[in-house]
Amino acid sequence: MKLKFFKITILFIILFCSSCEQEDIFEGIIIKEFDFGRCFPPFGNEQEEYVITNDSLYQNLLTLGTVACDNYTLPEIDFTTYTLLGKFTVSDGEVKYYKRKVVKDESNMKYIYTIYMKCKNNSKAEISMNWVLVPKLPDNYSVEFVVITS
Repeated sequence: MKLKFFKITILFIILFCSSCEQEDIFEGIIIKEFDFGRCFPPFGNEQEEYVITNDSLYQNLLTLGTVACDNYTLPEIDFTTYTLLGKFTVSDGEVKYYKRKVVKDESNMKYIYTIYMKCKNNSKAEISMNWVLVPKLPDNYSVEFVVITS
C-alpha cells in the first residue's frame, strides 16, 4: 500500500512540475504588467512599439478600433509617476512563457525593454502587446525594444 501511494505521489509531482501552463516573469524596473481588460482587444492596426508618457497619447489608443464594451474607459495611470511601454510580438509557436525585463541604462540615457519568449515548436502562433508599467521615463531618455525567441 505504501509503495502504491509513493508511486502515485511521484507521478503527481512529475505531472505537476512538468505542466505546460504559461508563466510570465517580470524583472528590472517593471512595476507591473498592464492589463486593459477584456473590453480592449487587439485591433490589428496597432503600432509595433509604444512609449506612452502622457494622458493625450494614452487616450489616442481608443482611436485604434472599436472597444468591445459600451462605456469603456481606459484604466487610470498617473503619468507624473509612470510610463506605459508596449511592444507587439508574434511568436513562432505557442508561447510557454514570457520573460519581460526593463533596465535603465543611465550611460546611454535609455530604457531597454527586453522580451524573451519561450515557445513550443508547433503551429500555434500567439500575439501579445506586452504592456508594462515602468517608472516615468526621464527627460531626454529613449526606449530600445529587444525581442528574443527560443
